[in-house]
This record gives sequence, structure tokens and C-alpha cells, in this order.
Amino acid sequence: MADFYQHALLPTLHHLSTPDSTAREAELSDLAQERPIVLLLPALHQEVERPALPAILSQISEVPYISEVVLSMNGMDEAQMQQAKSLCREWVGEKKLTLLWNDGPALKLANRQFDEAGALGGKGANIWMGLAYLKAAGHKGIIVSHDTDILGYKRDLLAKLSYPIAHPRLGYRYVKGYYSRVADRLYGRVTRLLIFPLIQAFQEVLGPMPLLNHLESFRYPLSGEFAGDCTTLASFEIPSAWGLEIAMLCEAQRLLKVSEMCQVDIGFHYEHRHRQLEAGVLEPGLVHAAADVARCLAHQILRHAQERSAESLLKVVLEHYRRRSLEWMDRYEHVALLNGLHYDRAEEAMAVSAFTEALEALTHSVGTEGLHSPAMRPSPAKALEANPELAQQILAAAL
Repeated sequence: MADFYQHALLPTLHHLSTPDSTAREAELSDLAQERPIVLLLPALHQEVERPALPAILSQISEVPYISEVVLSMNGMDEAQMQQAKSLCREWVGEKKLTLLWNDGPALKLANRQFDEAGALGGKGANIWMGLAYLKAAGHKGIIVSHDTDILGYKRDLLAKLSYPIAHPRLGYRYVKGYYSRVADRLYGRVTRLLIFPLIQAFQEVLGPMPLLNHLESFRYPLSGEFAGDCTTLASFEIPSAWGLEIAMLCEAQRLLKVSEMCQVDIGFHYEHRHRQLEAGVLEPGLVHAAADVARCLAHQILRHAQERSAESLLKVVLEHYRRRSLEWMDRYEHVALLNGLHYDRAEEAMAVSAFTEALEALTHSVGTEGLHSPAMRPSPAKALEANPELAQQILAAAL
């Protein structure tokens, strides 16, 4: 039986059937006449040389209600930028395409106004710059975003993210996508083994805080799929790196009513590029990303606590996390066994151990450096208002 469970706090829009795609796209095309829908894609240059992005852009080229594709990219030099521009232009067909070269000379200067790390690029910085560009360009419609490493991409993902914002009877301003990260095994380790038990640990230590209740209601807090109206998304303060998804959920709780946000089931078994466990060693990027996410989460939850109490609270939270993470590991082993999935408990335990070390390092750094979220930026709207020249700088740099 399809799952139609509603969380008490957050509206959840389930995948219970598959509407006629032609009719749905026609309906969205009509709705987009009043509020144009733009697709914002953050990407590294590496994605140009992998199979997912070409297939994604080829499908998007045929979606009638997407008026523009904004590729916010980094990790490339001049020659690679020219290659990316040429290939993406070919893949997206006649669709309007804008390329933001975030570590190119012009936008590197714009990024440096906010943080040195942002000059080197990061997913958060790419999303921030895309939102700033669209705000500066006067976009007054809807922005949809998803990852660019999705294999087996289907364009109905766009419809599921766009529809709750575009349809006037639904009236949402922010939509978060969720789906299962499953193939022959369970993926999504940072969500399963760090975020879920860590939120539970914070709840046990701090009690039923509204922000914790809000975060706990999302079924996949770290998914890269979201949508919103431009005014709402441009008002979000977000970091330059991996804390992006958590920060956006926190901003939604800070700025929106519950009735103005929802989570939507975007499908089953979307296959992404996974960070691997090879030869018994965690990929360094996984641990680094987990550390960034944990720091951002702690900052959002404890931002009003005194520095001394923040360190003490984190020590207690860490002890609760040690216990809860093992319980969550057991739960997911049971899920894998029931479904006949491959499950390597040693690898799962290694991930929990690495996440625990990241939390220990975070607790120590809070004691020595204070509590902060790395490279947190002001909202694009505030940044553009504070510096009128920034808009022209970004628009001039857009390719």
C-alpha cells in the first residue's frame, strides 16, 4: 500500500499515482505564463564529463514550461569553461541557457565579498550566486533546483517540485523534495547515521524546540531537490559549502508559516553518484561534508546560547548521539535484512565512528574558536540591497 502518512507538523505530498505527463506539463505551461519557472542547477565541471548531466539537459530541452536554465558552475579553468558552455548549449537545445562561472575572474571577485572560501566555489556558493543572479535579473517567478548527478533522470521530477508552488490552490512558497536512496543497498549515510540520530540527541538534551520539531519532520533533510518563489529563496541566508540544505530548512522555519512549506515525494530510487567506502577507508569528502553539515546544524540550534554553555551542551549531545547512532544503525540493518539488501555492518560502523570523530572535533573547536557556521552568507536580497553595484557585477559576468 502506498504511504499516505501525514506528519503532524509538515504538509507531505505523496506519490500515490502518476498523472498524465502531457496534461500536467500543459497545465504547468499555462500557470507559468503568470509566473515563469526557471531551473537552477549547481554543478562542478566534472559533471560535464559524466553521463548524468548530458541526459538531464537533453530531457530539460523538451520541457515546455521551463523558461530558462541557469547553470551555476565551478571547478574549471578558461578552457574547461568554454567546453562546458559549448556542450551544455548543445544539450539544452533551444532553451535559454545562462552559465555562471563561479571561480572565473569576475564572479570570484563577487564571491570574495562574502568569504574567501567562496572564491574557490562550493555547492552553497553556487546556489547563492544563482539566486542572486535571478534576483538581479528581475525574475519574479519560480525557481526549481536539483542535483546534476542523477542517473535515470525523469523530467516528471520537475513537475512534482514546480506544481505545489505554481498552482494557486496549493499556495506553497517553499518545497523540499524527498525520495529513497536505495539500490542494491541503503545509501544516504550522512542522513541516516548522522542527521537523524543527531536531531534526536538534541531533542533529548534541549527538549521540544520548534526548530528541532521542524527539522525532525523532514523525511530527507539533505536532499538537493527544492523549489520556491524567487522572493522567498532570495531571502534565505545560506552557507557556501555543505551546510546548504540544513540552513535552507532552518531559514524556511524562521521566515515562513507551516502552511507555506511542504515536502513532496519526487519518486522512487533516484540513483546518484555515491561517496564510496573503498578498502575499508571512508572517502575524505564524505567526512568533510558531514562535519560541515553537523557544524551548520549545531550553529542553527545553539546560535542563541552563550559560548560556554554551547560547548557544554554539545558534550552532552555527543554522548546521546553515541547511543542513538548505534540504535539507528540497528534499525537500518533490519530494513536491509527484510528487503534482502546488501548490508555491511562494518562499513556502517566505520561511518558512525567517523561522524562521531567529526562531532568530537566540532565540540573541541567550539570551546576554542566559538560557535559559528562556516562561510555563512547574507541573503542574496540583502546583499544586493546593501551593494547596488553587485547586481551589475553579477549580470555582467553571466555567460
